[in-house]
Amino acid sequence: MRVLFVQQQPCVRALKYAEGLAVRAPEVTLAFAYRGRTLSELYGAGDELFEAWWPLGDDPATALAEIVDAFVPDVIHSHNLPDALTVLAIDAVGDRVPVIHDVHDMQSLRRTPYEDGFPEPADPLALERRAVEESAAIVTVSPELVDELAARYRLPRHVRAYANYVLGRDLPGELPPPRALDGPPRLVYQGTLSTNGGHYDLRELFAAIAAQGVALDVYPAREVPEYRRIPGIRVLERLPVRELLRRLPGYDFGWAGFNAELNAAHLDTALPNKLYDYLGCGLAVITLRHRALRRTLREEGVGIALDRVEDLAAALAAADVDALRRRVAEARRRFTVEAQIGCIAALYREVAGSVPAAPLVRG
Repeated sequence: MRVLFVQQQPCVRALKYAEGLAVRAPEVTLAFAYRGRTLSELYGAGDELFEAWWPLGDDPATALAEIVDAFVPDVIHSHNLPDALTVLAIDAVGDRVPVIHDVHDMQSLRRTPYEDGFPEPADPLALERRAVEESAAIVTVSPELVDELAARYRLPRHVRAYANYVLGRDLPGELPPPRALDGPPRLVYQGTLSTNGGHYDLRELFAAIAAQGVALDVYPAREVPEYRRIPGIRVLERLPVRELLRRLPGYDFGWAGFNAELNAAHLDTALPNKLYDYLGCGLAVITLRHRALRRTLREEGVGIALDRVEDLAAALAAADVDALRRRVAEARRRFTVEAQIGCIAALYREVAGSVPAAPLVRG
């Protein structure tokens, strides 16, 4: 089985796929066509998981056709956003290679631009429709995102919801003994911060947490100086992934509540990487009124969903922290790439060799 990944530049989800497939489905050979930087340039490793790396250059349509001739993939797995490369693959080689469209994020649900360093396409919603309706299969991060796509477009025959699971190899092998609750529970946030009013602009939320006397430590993905000026929270140093995941078990809860002022519809479909990082490290999770996150915490019994950030202190005082810890510890290995990657390998087998659907007639 030969699979060509296509993406502007590879995200951590692509790295996780490659790591998981190498362990659980070594019969899958991968290559990557890209426009930005490689995995090793972005994350320090990962290029070795692919047989070849091909830049798409200034003429990506021609380059992609040549790459397909050289690599001869059974499947193209194209990651958004934006959706332009999926549509390019359909137009360039979709008559001979089935294309899987991996929807991390729907453009039509966002009110802020996707910050990947590339220009926004001229008509992103037209690209979104074509990418969804003309691909051989769809992969999304949550069932909620499947529902949003189905409400707008005709879905292909093959659809999978595959979350942003954590790599089990990065997790601590054993959790430390539960910390004695001789004081208030300790919260941690790890990941992206911004000041642009979007969903990662967490300044007001963090200030509201601190105002309730709740301890919050923050491990930023990149330095944003404004957060160091918020009284009552600690902004710590940036850490490599494995070291960070060995620090997290020292906390009681991971924070996964976001600023919904602009992108509430997007947040309702999101199951971010940090959710599975927290759970894999034994932490129960706290979120706000984000539909996919609330549903996951409710179904698994591994966290607290608040209606308002101002309710946090009361919710922590009422929580059965020991019971939450036990449930997370029992379930944490299910939330890993290694436990779940089989459904992606199965999708490749189902789609490979399929006759692509006839192009839609667009007027």
